[in-house]
Amino acid sequence: MPATSAPAMVTRALVVTEARRMLRNPVPWAFLALTIWAMWTVTPEPGEWPGASYEGITPAVAPFLFGISVAVSLPFHRARHDVAPAAPVSEARRTLARLLAALPFVVVAAAYAGLVAWRERELGGLWLGMEPGRTTEALHTTAELAQPVALALVAVALGAALGRRMSRLVALVPALFVLWFVVSVYWLFGQAAVTPFSVIQVQPLSITVGPASADPLSFPSDWLLVGHPDPEGWQRQWVSEALAWWHDVWLLGIAALLLGVAWPRSGRRALLAVGAVLAVAGLVGQHVVIP
Repeated sequence: MPATSAPAMVTRALVVTEARRMLRNPVPWAFLALTIWAMWTVTPEPGEWPGASYEGITPAVAPFLFGISVAVSLPFHRARHDVAPAAPVSEARRTLARLLAALPFVVVAAAYAGLVAWRERELGGLWLGMEPGRTTEALHTTAELAQPVALALVAVALGAALGRRMSRLVALVPALFVLWFVVSVYWLFGQAAVTPFSVIQVQPLSITVGPASADPLSFPSDWLLVGHPDPEGWQRQWVSEALAWWHDVWLLGIAALLLGVAWPRSGRRALLAVGAVLAVAGLVGQHVVIP
């Protein structure tokens, strides 16, 4: 057997072992079922607030993200103590194996995004805006559908970081629950100034375009308007695929930063540097795109 193939075989064996442990954990699958149920119950209804159904589908993924983080955090918590320098398998290789073992969850997140796209088309589209300036056939863009995949990477990285750094297992799961609950309260990030800093980004954004006394027919015909009785006057419900793509870049930056926290000392700086660059680029890109 060539000597160069031994490390690869060891890594593959570790990945298989860790993947079995993670995939046997019932928590992510139970919360995936909850996520699918929550997404499936979102349907356009007469009299709903304009954009309510469009907004409601995106944060439904939060329970599954919590489940991913829990499943990933446990093996990282078991391996909190550094291995001896003379150990046959380095801590970096063990960390890499655990992260690769979590990739099936990312694949499941991609499948979930495909299910969301199918469900929206099966409903005939979602509703945005109000008369005049309304659509009943809105579909999430490709960039928005890619968000659950990027969020799954963040969930893996968050579970790895907290599992590696938190000393008490009893506090680990509550901490993950609180973090994912906070980021799922999407209306906290509804203002244009703070939307780029959101984790679960929910579109459309509401942008004030005129007072309540303005003639809605004076606005561009392709604007999705929300007006009276809104006290802020006429608003435009704005959806941007460019904003969603830059947000995905921001999420990749967050994931890399969290992986830097979970990674052993060797190689940590590179992950933190890459994460910082992606996060800053994602934030700047979003701020440039938002009107």
